[in-house]
Amino acid sequence: MSSQLVFFDANVLFSAALGGPAFALLLELERLGSIRLVTSRMCLLEARENLVRKRPDAVAALETILSQIDVGVAPIEGFLEWAAELVHIDDAQVLAAARAFDADHLVTGDTIHFGSLMGRRDLGILVWTPRSLLLERHRDK
Repeated sequence: MSSQLVFFDANVLFSAALGGPAFALLLELERLGSIRLVTSRMCLLEARENLVRKRPDAVAALETILSQIDVGVAPIEGFLEWAAELVHIDDAQVLAAARAFDADHLVTGDTIHFGSLMGRRDLGILVWTPRSLLLERHRDK
């Protein structure tokens, strides 16, 4: 079975830098080759800026984590209009980037703006919280 591509939103990168068992398990799944992790430069910049402002002690942890996450620029234009119909325009770039990367999953902690997409299977991408993705993977085994 090929590994699935998992896109991390900025808030997940931020939280992963702070640590915790869910993030450690996601990084371990990547290390084992079960999933591949990706994020956009935009999400990385947002996460880094928030860490510098709120938790400068965790910036080094983010840099370490980045060795396991592909960071790139995806051509979001083809998905931006679609995404703007589903989420607020400020969040549309995240959803569009995840689709442009052809990710299987978008992992976000933003249940306010992305909550209505969680559980939907008609989007071409599945939207999860870190915990819900892990529970789904466990249930499928």
